[in-house]
Amino acid sequence: MRRTTDWSARALGALAGAVALVAALLPAAPAAAASVGFKTATLNIYYGLSQADFAHDLNLIASKADLVGLNEVGARKAFLENWAANNGWWLYAPGGTNQAGEALIAKKSMFDVLDKGSIFVCDTNGPGEVPPARYNNWVKYRHKATGRNVTHVNAHAVASIETAGRPEDLPRTRCAEAQFQGLKELAVDKQDEGQVIVSGDLNVDFSADRSYGYAKFPWQVFEANELPNLRSNYNLYGERGTGTHGNRHIDYVYFWKRLPEYQLMWMTGYDIVGGTKSDHSGVVATFSIQD
Repeated sequence: MRRTTDWSARALGALAGAVALVAALLPAAPAAAASVGFKTATLNIYYGLSQADFAHDLNLIASKADLVGLNEVGARKAFLENWAANNGWWLYAPGGTNQAGEALIAKKSMFDVLDKGSIFVCDTNGPGEVPPARYNNWVKYRHKATGRNVTHVNAHAVASIETAGRPEDLPRTRCAEAQFQGLKELAVDKQDEGQVIVSGDLNVDFSADRSYGYAKFPWQVFEANELPNLRSNYNLYGERGTGTHGNRHIDYVYFWKRLPEYQLMWMTGYDIVGGTKSDHSGVVATFSIQD
């Protein structure tokens, strides 16, 4: 009986050793990737506000985000330069009033600036006429906590280009169509350099656009195609509140969504920011970026 017990013990010991050896030769399971969060916002601050109301809206949206795309702020460029210098923010607001209108700001504590640029899109009715010229502005940042590149693209499309998702047959509509296509091409170009976020007042209502599906408007240009592609806060998490401009959801935050195995940055949620003096509410999207 003792011999059987000794043999069984030796056999079990040998089996355990073999299992341990095989386990040691197998590749270790990858550790869960750590991630870091930040927030990106968009807000159209109506150009006709008083200085006090403008400052209120700027400080409101800056208190809720780390990257911000602004619209209609070109006439406040000097104020923005002083505000950014005094509050620890980067500012990119190139050129004159129209070009600087689509300004981008970022917290210096969280991001470094690597590159930036501005692309002229169109001037619908000629220099100095209404609506004014349109530009797609962008800044490539390095996210300090992760070392990853994040390009933020910001734009403002002309108004009165759609009714219930249907395009108006106007020169301004063709200008907007060119701008949307330009934004898509810029996002495609920059996604090879890192992560991409696109923001702005696009003056097309999300639900109406998705329902009608005009081929040259944001839903079809940005979102209806398979991955990789742009995805908006509304597509991912639905429409919230009554709208960002009246009852319309026309202010967007997008990010470049890749196939899951290549995704390094995710949009994890968003909020609509009310209480502005402007005729727009803001949108703040939360992102998680892999360390």
